Amino acid sequence: MKERIKALKTYVTGPGRELIIGIAIVIGAIALVSVIVIMVQNSGTKIVYPPVKACDLFTSAEAKELLGDKVIPGTTKEPVLSGDSVSTQCSYTDANTDTDSLMVAAVAVRSAVNDKGVQRNKTEFAIGKVAQGSEAVDNLGDSAYFNHERGQLNILNGYDWIILNYGVGKTPENNTLQKAVELAYKVLPDPKLPTF
Repeated sequence: MKERIKALKTYVTGPGRELIIGIAIVIGAIALVSVIVIMVQNSGTKIVYPPVKACDLFTSAEAKELLGDKVIPGTTKEPVLSGDSVSTQCSYTDANTDTDSLMVAAVAVRSAVNDKGVQRNKTEFAIGKVAQGSEAVDNLGDSAYFNHERGQLNILNGYDWIILNYGVGKTPENNTLQKAVELAYKVLPDPKLPTF
C-alpha cells in the first residue's frame, strides 16, 4: 500500500501534474458555465401569452372613422415589459386647431404575459371597478367599468386590460360612457351590445 501512495504522490507532483490541473480547470469552467446558464434561464419574466400592441387594436383608419379624415397621431408607446405584463399606448387627435375643443381618442393596453400577470390584472381591475366614481358596464369583454372622474372605459378582455378615452382632450372628466363605447366597438374584436 505504501508503494501505491508513493507512486501516486510521484505522479501528482511529477510530469502528469499539469494534466491533472488542466482537467480540474476545465471541469471547474464547465460547472461555472452550467450554473450561469441555469440562473439565466430561471431569471426574468416568462412570456407565455403574447402581448397586444395598442396601435394594432386601434388603427389610424379606425381613428378616422371616429375623428374625421384628418387625424394626428399622438402618443404611441411601444410595448414596455414591467413585471408580468406589457404596457403600450396609442392615441389620435382630430385636426381641430382650437385646443379647447380638440377631440382625443386613446387606447392603453396592459397585457398579461403569464399567469401571475393575469392574476395581477384581475386583482387591480376589481379594485378599480368598485372605486368611487366607477359604474359597471355589462357585455363588454370579460368585465368592464366606466370611471366617470377620469372619463375612462376599462375593459378586461382575456389577458388584456384595455383602457379607452374618447372625448375632448382638455376635459377628460366630461367624457361620456356612450362615446367610450363607440371607441370600444373599434377596438374589441367582437363587441356585444353593452348594458349599463
